Amino acid sequence: MPQEFLERPAGASFFLILSYEKEDVLFELKNLGEKRFSKILYESLLLPKWVPDETEREYAYPGRYTKVLSFKQRIHREELVEKKKECLELQSFLQKKDPSALLIPGYVTSHNIVIAKSKDDFHRMYLFQGVYAETVYYFSRGQLLPLPSTQSYFKEKDVIYFFNTLRESYEFNKFKS
Repeated sequence: MPQEFLERPAGASFFLILSYEKEDVLFELKNLGEKRFSKILYESLLLPKWVPDETEREYAYPGRYTKVLSFKQRIHREELVEKKKECLELQSFLQKKDPSALLIPGYVTSHNIVIAKSKDDFHRMYLFQGVYAETVYYFSRGQLLPLPSTQSYFKEKDVIYFFNTLRESYEFNKFKS
C-alpha cells in the first residue's frame, strides 16, 4: 500500500496591496519594501480604489489610489503571519504621513492567491498570532477565478488581469532561484 508523506510546497510569490492618497507614501513604501523584503519585480498600474470589507471598515479609510507591488522574494506560506506583522509596522509608520495608507500582504501559488487579514470572517482560516488567511482567487481550467465570498475589489477586470499576470510569472519562474 502506498505511504502518505508530508512535503513542504515550493515558495510562494510575495506581494503587497497598497491603498494611499499621497504619492510620497508609494515612493516611501517602495524604498522601505526593497530594504525589508527584496527587489520589486512588478508594480501594477493604478488599480480601482480599494474598498474595505465589513471587517476593515472600523480602521481602514483607504485613499484614492491602489497599487500592487510584487517582490522577488519567495516566501513559505506560513511566513504570511510574519509578513502581516511587518506590514502593520510599516503601515503605522506610513500613516503618520498619510492616514489613508493601508497594506495588505499576500502570496501567489500555482493554485490560488491568498491575502492576510487581521479580523475573522466566515471564509477566513485562522493561522496564528491574530492573522487570518483568505483565498481570493483559485485557478481552475486555465482561469483565475474569484471565490463567491471574495470582496468586490478582486472581481474588478483590471485587478483580475494584474493578478493573472502575477500568477503567470510565478508559474514561469517557480523553479528558478
